[in-house]
Amino acid sequence: MEYSTGTLDAEINRQQLAERIARASTPKIPATAHRHLLAQRLRRLADRVDN
Repeated sequence: MEYSTGTLDAEINRQQLAERIARASTPKIPATAHRHLLAQRLRRLADRVDN
């Protein structure tokens, strides 16, 4: 099956658009959640150093 340049460009654009929509629709993690995760990791590291 042969594809013309226009067909390939349309398919690439469709794929890129689908990826952008997928990224935009994923829920964002609030900054506070990131800070809590970092704090947990730091506490675990500190516990390892203390022991």
